Amino acid sequence: MRRFLAGLLVAIGLVACGGGGGGSDAPTPTPLGPATVTISWNANRETGVNRAGGGYEISVTGQPTRDVPYASGSAAPTSTVFTLPTGTYTASVRAYAALDAQGGTTRTYSTASNLTVTVP
Repeated sequence: MRRFLAGLLVAIGLVACGGGGGGSDAPTPTPLGPATVTISWNANRETGVNRAGGGYEISVTGQPTRDVPYASGSAAPTSTVFTLPTGTYTASVRAYAALDAQGGTTRTYSTASNLTVTVP
């Protein structure tokens, strides 16, 4: 399996927004976080990633690591969503195949693609 995973993207959207102004002419500040954060990636084209036992592993600081297994056709995974409180996080995505280079059943991983995500 190649040791790279092309492009990692992130989209952030606020989950909670502020309420009414209570009659004041001053604007009401919008509370920050939590936010939905979509981590998206370009599909890895390696055969082992794109068959049973292959997929992606997504890590975000302070969150449980997510295993996103391969699914065929239009269900093939290229994103996952986290809800994160205000803060700065490191996100990484790496592809994996079911077989190691010696033909065993230990997963083989690509090099991780990393980025920093800041939730306001």
